[in-house]
Amino acid sequence: MITLRHTLGHVGLLGVLLVGCPAWAGPSWEQVTEADGMLVERRPLPGTGRYEVRVSTYAPFPPQVIFETLWRHEEYEAFVPYLKKLVILKQSPDEKVTYEQIKMPLVTDRDYTVRVTADHDPTTGRIQVSFVSAPEDGPPENPTYVRVKDIQGSWTLVPTRDGGSAVTYVVASNPGGALPSWMANAAQSNAVRDLVKAMLDRVKHRLPQDGTRRQ
Repeated sequence: MITLRHTLGHVGLLGVLLVGCPAWAGPSWEQVTEADGMLVERRPLPGTGRYEVRVSTYAPFPPQVIFETLWRHEEYEAFVPYLKKLVILKQSPDEKVTYEQIKMPLVTDRDYTVRVTADHDPTTGRIQVSFVSAPEDGPPENPTYVRVKDIQGSWTLVPTRDGGSAVTYVVASNPGGALPSWMANAAQSNAVRDLVKAMLDRVKHRLPQDGTRRQ
């Protein structure tokens, strides 16, 4: 049985599946929830009725180990919920363009193209993976999908003294179509934590072959 909560989970992933903070500045962050060591906050995007969402947590892995999972987009279909398809259209050591399709119940499936960039600070060890919509670099619109054209955000990984990382994920998006803002906002707030958890679980899954404390 498909429930409203199930639908919200799919909608929220339109924001969180797409991997600097967004370019705009906004009001102060307000707490949405805090559980299992993850703090979820949001702030309104002026004039849109939508929110920018941020999740912050700690992970017992150094930034480089987390980055290696973040940067393996070819593996996302194996563990990211509701991701129907991901194609890497262009790639270089620090930049990729990906086209992705999201399976959704009750409403039309979504698709989008994003440009993903990686920035490594050798002095501090900080790593940031930023993403922004790039519809001009993707395939033509397909009537089977609602094209998402407005999305941006980032993953920021900062090393901690104990060898782990302070992890921050920020995202803001417009899922397109006739989806009400209240539904998109509720879904995004609920889903960001699920994506961060899935990503860090994937890091842990890879540890036996990769090791835990590489710098």
